Amino acid sequence: MRVNVLGPLQVLVDGAPVEVRGKRLRWLLIRLAMEPGRVVAAERLIADLWADEPPVDGPASLQSLVSRLRRTVGASAISSHALGYRLEASTDVEEFSRTRDAALWRAAAFEDAPFAVDEAVRLALLRDDLAGLEALASAHPLREDVQARLMLALHAAGRRSDALGVFERVRGALADELGVDPGEALASAHLTVLRERSARGNLPAVVGSFVGRDADLARLAELLRDNRLVTLTGFGGVGKTRLALTCAAAVPEAWFVELDSAADPLAALDAALGPNPLATPVFSRLGSSLVVLDNCEHVVSAAASLCERLLASAPSASVLATSREPLGIPGEVVFPVAPLDLDHAVRLFAARVGVAFDGDVVRRVCAALDGIPLAVELAAARARSLSAAQLEARVDSRLRLLDRGARTGPARHRTLRAVIDWSWELLDDAERALLARLAVFVGGATAAAVHSVCGAGSRRGTPLLGTPAFQRTQDPRQDQDLWDTEDLLSALVEKSLVVRTGERYRLLETVREYALEQGEADSARHAAYYVALAELNEPLLRGPRQLDALRVFDAERANLDAAQAWAITNDVGLARRMMAARTWHWLVMTKRFEEIRRWAPLTPGDPLSQVLASLGTSNALAAAERLWQEDVPTALCALMLTSGTVWGEAELGLRLTRLADRLEQSRDEWMRAFSALIRGVVAGEFSDGAAPRAEAAYREALDGFRAVGDRWAVVFGLSCLVMVLMNRGAFAEGFQAVSEARQVAAELGEPETVLVPMSVLMQTARIKLRLGDLAGARADLELVPPPQLELDRARIAQAHGEVAYFDGDFEEAVKLYQQALTGTEGSPASQFKATVHAGLGLALTRLGRLHQAGEEHEKALDTVKQSADGPARAMVLEWYADWLLAQGDPTSAGNALDEAQRLRGCPSSDPMVVQLRDRIRAEVGVDR
Repeated sequence: MRVNVLGPLQVLVDGAPVEVRGKRLRWLLIRLAMEPGRVVAAERLIADLWADEPPVDGPASLQSLVSRLRRTVGASAISSHALGYRLEASTDVEEFSRTRDAALWRAAAFEDAPFAVDEAVRLALLRDDLAGLEALASAHPLREDVQARLMLALHAAGRRSDALGVFERVRGALADELGVDPGEALASAHLTVLRERSARGNLPAVVGSFVGRDADLARLAELLRDNRLVTLTGFGGVGKTRLALTCAAAVPEAWFVELDSAADPLAALDAALGPNPLATPVFSRLGSSLVVLDNCEHVVSAAASLCERLLASAPSASVLATSREPLGIPGEVVFPVAPLDLDHAVRLFAARVGVAFDGDVVRRVCAALDGIPLAVELAAARARSLSAAQLEARVDSRLRLLDRGARTGPARHRTLRAVIDWSWELLDDAERALLARLAVFVGGATAAAVHSVCGAGSRRGTPLLGTPAFQRTQDPRQDQDLWDTEDLLSALVEKSLVVRTGERYRLLETVREYALEQGEADSARHAAYYVALAELNEPLLRGPRQLDALRVFDAERANLDAAQAWAITNDVGLARRMMAARTWHWLVMTKRFEEIRRWAPLTPGDPLSQVLASLGTSNALAAAERLWQEDVPTALCALMLTSGTVWGEAELGLRLTRLADRLEQSRDEWMRAFSALIRGVVAGEFSDGAAPRAEAAYREALDGFRAVGDRWAVVFGLSCLVMVLMNRGAFAEGFQAVSEARQVAAELGEPETVLVPMSVLMQTARIKLRLGDLAGARADLELVPPPQLELDRARIAQAHGEVAYFDGDFEEAVKLYQQALTGTEGSPASQFKATVHAGLGLALTRLGRLHQAGEEHEKALDTVKQSADGPARAMVLEWYADWLLAQGDPTSAGNALDEAQRLRGCPSSDPMVVQLRDRIRAEVGVDR
């Protein structure tokens, strides 16, 4: 679809015109077309479309309007988003902004839409359409902002008297019609026009659009108002010169001094100021002008000296310098220029490439180029001769890919390699050595890591692990190494080759690729450091410093991956250590199953890796056997992997009991708490009549975990406790427990990212159902992220089936329970499978399909009898009793409830079970 608004509204669908009737409907389409490709906030649309008469229910009115427009132009033409709506069509606004093609204009833009005045003014200025601007000003005689922009445009066109005439006319109209004086915008424009002296300077004309620096321009203008020397620093090609020139263009008098090849900056300044027939001293010629000193880094000392003299001798002048490092003189304000964010980098690529290109590929390419404007422009130039797939395939070899630039540009900017060569040549030998070694880090590093892996003393002594900054020691030699490394690292940051963010230091990927070519990266030292770092932090994941350890694992993920990849190829022992050190984080703390699947098969012969590789299969338990007598945390990982899918197997219950006995003797409080947790699992999942003991053991474990400060273990213990409470019908108490679990899990991140027996959100939803809150249950289930394991998908289907059942939609419940059963095929989780069969039987009974219901209950009973899980068998029997009663056999139903109570070890207070027992009593006439 195509929407044209640079004239009367025109809508083309597959080349055929479509008529949009109704003023407000047309306004909505015009408003969306004003911001092509962007989501327009609903609040903004409401304010613009109903400026004078806001509807009572704005969102509903807007939604109705959108629905009508979709029926007219097609449902896919307008997409809905969390904050508003987006037009999914090409527009002449976007095409004109990109091409400046005047042929796109058919008449006045945006028809008579009142909200479009500012955009119409912007486009008129963009196309140098002074007549169009005058027409807009005539149509809106009391819009001071429009009149002010017309005055400035007339003045710039040499029509000073006309500009002053506009002011007088508007001032009179304001006084006559509104009784007010001109506001700030009009008064400021008037003052500008009244100035006798026109702007002076030698700024080169800007070529091409300027993308993504509005905030930088505003901040830079603010700094220049309050400071006389501002230095723009940043990596080569990041856009310092363009930003400086754009900012200087708004100053009445600005001089551009290029120091690229200038041996004497003062002579360069004198030459930039032009002919000087009276031989006036250079600084006295500056007046109150702004001097832009560009590319100071290769003559940084001379440039600094020039600035000191200039600021002292020309008290009304100011300096805007660009350099890859600060000048380092008093009064200097340093303004680091960052690469473009991804969205603006994509816009720059699109503006430069000139041909249609795959949007996803462009985003990936721009991300790989760190958003560096020069790199993006060089890539856009290559895109004219390469396909999207070719460009993306080659972007990791940036230095070779981006080897062609503008023929007339500075040599240092003609290729990406030339940009870095320029900076490399300005370093001394020690700086070059450190920069080359820093390439070993992926995603940055702490200062301690830099010293241990790359520093002057990195080949001796022990690594400084876990410290974000340098620590002094009692060893003078090591202290000197620390100082040397710190000084070199700081120098590289100052020279814009290393980026510091908080306590971390990193190389842009472009610089890293260049540095890797130098062959100084010590991958063995890097791997040893990060294995040791992971081993140091792994135990902390089970205590009060848990959140700090999580942050370390998350921040160092790329380095840990790189170290592990190197170790797998070069040092199997180191690879196994890394696997052991990362497993608890992957499996227990964050449920990163994709990481486990990625790394486990790459470490052959490692028992833990074999267990991890069998995750979610029936082979997991057999693989775990080799671990259970080894290091306890590793054994617990095996427990996490295996027990969740085979809880209820009697033999496993015996093994768990032996493990609990061993842990109970530990001096470590966490291990003793975990022993109590395992005993709770054995009592609740592998025993008959022991639910009360399971509940007591879980509460004991929780007391221990709270004491040691392990949030994950608290969430896990609460999840186990909730299952016991739900099974006996203590829903209110279960809701309190699951609410605490949800709150504690949120401290670790997303509640669904920690390993628990059942999703915290699903547990919350299932309890809310039983408490009568169907809407709350649905809302919680909507928050559950897409599962990674088939069994988890089955659990979600079962939960939705329960929602349908409690809502009385038994047909939908049957479908969802059947879907859940499909997900259990091949799974050893007999308890879960049995509860799904039993739930399906309940739904079929409600539908009167008693024969089918009986078959499902028989399957449930047959499946659950393979399990030692007494409470699970009890629940299946209770639901079977419901079917027996429906069959007209209250005596057998009562016997089933009695057996369920024995298997659980206590009566159920579930209202459904209580009501069922009351009905049975009424049927048989006996007090059971």
